[in-house]
Amino acid sequence: MKIKDPLLLNLPMPIYTKRLLIRPLMPGDGQQLFTAIEETREQLRKWLPWVDAVKNWQDSERTAHEFYAEFIRGKKFNLAIFAEEYLIGMSGFNEVSWNIPSGIIGYWCRLSAQGNGFIREAVAAITLYAFREMGLKRVSILCHDSNLKSIQVAMNLGFELETRALGLIENLTDDELAMGRRYVRFGGEEMSADDVRW
Repeated sequence: MKIKDPLLLNLPMPIYTKRLLIRPLMPGDGQQLFTAIEETREQLRKWLPWVDAVKNWQDSERTAHEFYAEFIRGKKFNLAIFAEEYLIGMSGFNEVSWNIPSGIIGYWCRLSAQGNGFIREAVAAITLYAFREMGLKRVSILCHDSNLKSIQVAMNLGFELETRALGLIENLTDDELAMGRRYVRFGGEEMSADDVRW
């Protein structure tokens, strides 16, 4: 069933996993978000074009307001990931096409929380949520060919490599076309995520 008016979506939130709480980024989250970005800035700069535009916590607070408004309008679904009330990263859908319906999921994790499987746990839950609650039929992951951690998340969650091509993603280091990968999962495929509820 196609969504005729995303504004009328009544999506249950938050999402809970065994260790995480996942919810829309909201007004008031700016300071925690900025702290996580600052801690991870050098690493994030390799893959995400927006990082250098975030110069202080007020920039992050403005982003929190914008993201929450977009969530309410059904335009974008930027979700904050918390472990014990500690913002450890972000995930969600910056691009949703309700006509297909499909979305591209992205994610990042603060440096001090990496290596614990948090992002794998969060992306599994959000993908399941996308199929069951948002009604998406296709979820994609786009990543740089050398972003091995992102590739590992996709593969561990059963996403299949759909294409590997030059120019698939933005190159942040020089003027050459970057080699990118697109992984995909489809609604209706067998998928489970432990202890997920909303």
